Amino acid sequence: MSKKTVIHDVCNVVMKRKSDGKVIATAEAQTTSLSQSIQEDYLKGGWGNQNLYQIKSDKNITGTIKNAFFSLDWLAMQQGVKVENGTVQVWEDETLTVESDGKVTLSKTPVDAVSFENSEGESYLMETETTEGQLPTAFAKEGAKVKARYKIDAEGEIVEIKADTFSEAYEMEYHTLEYDPETETIHSDLYIQFDKISPSGEAELNFEAGNAITPEIKFTALAVDNSLGRFIRVKRKADGSKGEKPTESPKQSVDLGGASA
Repeated sequence: MSKKTVIHDVCNVVMKRKSDGKVIATAEAQTTSLSQSIQEDYLKGGWGNQNLYQIKSDKNITGTIKNAFFSLDWLAMQQGVKVENGTVQVWEDETLTVESDGKVTLSKTPVDAVSFENSEGESYLMETETTEGQLPTAFAKEGAKVKARYKIDAEGEIVEIKADTFSEAYEMEYHTLEYDPETETIHSDLYIQFDKISPSGEAELNFEAGNAITPEIKFTALAVDNSLGRFIRVKRKADGSKGEKPTESPKQSVDLGGASA
């Protein structure tokens, strides 16, 4: 009979992209779930159309990982692209004080026209290729505050959202801890492995003041050589370290039959 244990931790997750071996890992997951479903149909016959046999098929395993931290790698996984480094144009937004003769000084160099907004909500568009500019006194007098919005060149990490690209296949491993209910110490490590998963391309990001984004990834396990995956228990050594070898030979059954207490 197999040892009964208690599990009360989330799983650490490691995923490896099959196309190039890129590894994505998280030890900060909030929830890691698995769900298994099968198709169950009944063979019926006889008087009263009785249930004579249950036909089981279409085993399906899906899961969801909810992470505490935001990661571009997760977004790239859902989009089916890689995180690239490059130069992009982004908007800069700053509040400036008008100097004498309507002069204003931008903190960065614009790559396009600069839009200014005064205290009355009026807008003024200025063409400039430097950080220096001049506003009409009728728009903003000396000492007035104005908002400037303009595009600049910036170096950044880019996750492209492509209309014709979708998530790729990964291999995945869940890892959590099993505790001995008698001693309340770690008894073993539990691993759940999937040789091939397909991450869902569906994504939802909710930006809300005061609340951290906890992104989710959903996935479906795909069969490889008639296997969807496996559960593995690795018993801890007496000193608490991992990797004690079992007394049985590899894959020898420890299910001896009989009733379980």
